[in-house]
Amino acid sequence: MSMGDEVQARSVMLTSDWMAVIRSRERAQADAYLDDPCAAAFVTSESEASYDEIRSKGLPSEVVPIRGRLGDLTLLDSGVRQAVCLGSGTDSRAYRLPLDQSFSYYEVDLPGQLAGKAEILGAAGYTARCRVEVVEADLREDGWTVALLAAGFDPEQPVHWIAEGLFYYLTKPQGRALAEAMSVLSAPGSWLTFDGPHDRFLTDPARQDFLREMSGRGSPFVGSFRDPVEWLMPYGWSAQAALHGDIAEGRCDWLPPLPERLRTTIQDVWFVRARQA
Repeated sequence: MSMGDEVQARSVMLTSDWMAVIRSRERAQADAYLDDPCAAAFVTSESEASYDEIRSKGLPSEVVPIRGRLGDLTLLDSGVRQAVCLGSGTDSRAYRLPLDQSFSYYEVDLPGQLAGKAEILGAAGYTARCRVEVVEADLREDGWTVALLAAGFDPEQPVHWIAEGLFYYLTKPQGRALAEAMSVLSAPGSWLTFDGPHDRFLTDPARQDFLREMSGRGSPFVGSFRDPVEWLMPYGWSAQAALHGDIAEGRCDWLPPLPERLRTTIQDVWFVRARQA
């Protein structure tokens, strides 16, 4: 592994650890918006300290419970029998949602990122409720679809694609390539949920210190969307999209109302759900 690859691997793991801290702390709230009992298994004193540091620099933490709730609701309501979590990190849906062994859940992430994940959850008392397949692949390269198919993914059956916290780190050409690849593998009735920055997030003067911090840590924010609904149209998706402010102000009827703490700091971030007709 090259020095650049090692830096990337560490930075990816670190951001994944932050997400576990956020989800664990959210579950501890009396009015938790996202109930993820598995998240605490990944939390350490080191990851909490690192998260507190980056949060103070402007990490948009409020989006994490919202996108998590969106993914949960969509997966449970969609009726699909397979899901693919792209850049899955510490995602634990296969261990905490009411799925069964006829359901196939594919976790896709960079090589080494998911090593030991099942063991950590097992030690905390959680076992997979469905069939779980780990796919090691770089989503910025073409080979990930071959690896997914080799793991048993069925392109003839509807799927729910989950891409949480992923498009932030993909350039616009990489994002388009990923959308095209997903679309080719999506049977009618498939669903897609994801989040990502509005274009103005990356140019907001108030965000520049945070963006420089992320870049210095090896995880630069390089992806964004002007209009996700329009962006998805060429790939056959019928989409709905809402900014954080839309949800906070009650202008999104496909997500539950937010508790006050998730409405206070409005982020220029999109939340998207889409369906293949």
